[in-house]
Amino acid sequence: MARHRQLVALLLALAVGVAAVTSTALGSSNAHKRTKKTYTFYLVAGIASDAFYLTMKKGAQAAAKKLGNVKVTFTGSPAAFSPPTQIPFLNAAIARHPDAILIAPTDKTALIGPIQRAISAGIPVATVDTFITKPIAFTNVSTDNPAGGRAAADALVKAIGRSGEVAAISVNPGISTTDQRRDGFATELKKYPKVKYLGVQYCNDDQTKAARQTSALLAGHPNLKGMFAMNVVSGNGVTQAVKAAGKSGKVKLVEFDAGPPQVQALKAGTIDALVAQYPYGIGQLAVQLAYKYVTGHKAGIKKHYGTGSAVVTRANVNKPAIKKYLYTP
Repeated sequence: MARHRQLVALLLALAVGVAAVTSTALGSSNAHKRTKKTYTFYLVAGIASDAFYLTMKKGAQAAAKKLGNVKVTFTGSPAAFSPPTQIPFLNAAIARHPDAILIAPTDKTALIGPIQRAISAGIPVATVDTFITKPIAFTNVSTDNPAGGRAAADALVKAIGRSGEVAAISVNPGISTTDQRRDGFATELKKYPKVKYLGVQYCNDDQTKAARQTSALLAGHPNLKGMFAMNVVSGNGVTQAVKAAGKSGKVKLVEFDAGPPQVQALKAGTIDALVAQYPYGIGQLAVQLAYKYVTGHKAGIKKHYGTGSAVVTRANVNKPAIKKYLYTP
């Protein structure tokens, strides 16, 4: 009987010990969960009102939600794509000292100094969409813009019947992406001896100016058969001027980007092809890479990651494979 009581006591003691160990382990686990760090990333857009960057924001926030402990703050000037309007938003982000900054630099040299200030303050920086000429960002995620320019040239030449005069409207010289599109377009056109290239004009990312430039080209070159617009704003101006001149469908248009107005104009027959980027994927991948970087997994992160693009036409615009390239702000 005495031995029986001793056995019961021993079993009770073991049970209490196991419960205590389990409780400590669970408490430790719960405490770990409670103290899991939340990372804050700032995404500084080229122009915060643009469908491209709003779609990039959605991709970035989707990646952050999936990670579970990342918060993405979207910021940038809603008014203009320019260093003077962008730099104050970058400086404000630096002052908040987030864990990382993702930025689409509005000029490949003017943003070097401001981005260096962020890095000097201990904030890692990745560039998205555009880039700077000094390799201080830990990575860049962007479209293959030279290839996009070449694709635009091929699409425009096909649309005009492989001969005639063509022209282009861009933003400003010094922007990495549009410079690459411009150069890819001009290089590819050299393959077509029956196509005369009238060159590129710059609209300062002003739709009204792009429309004026296009109207002047239409008036001064009655044989103008095609136009390439290198971003959304210049494209809106080009489309507006061609419609106003009563030449929709006659002067063939190829434009970069695929916001809702561009897709609508494509379906209506005003635009013949769009070179669509993948901003959702750019934002998504940039957040994933920034998270790897700030959590100490820097090894293996490349200096550049290219994302896909697609030439969108009336023939393929409704196909499932194209849907992800259409911007959804």
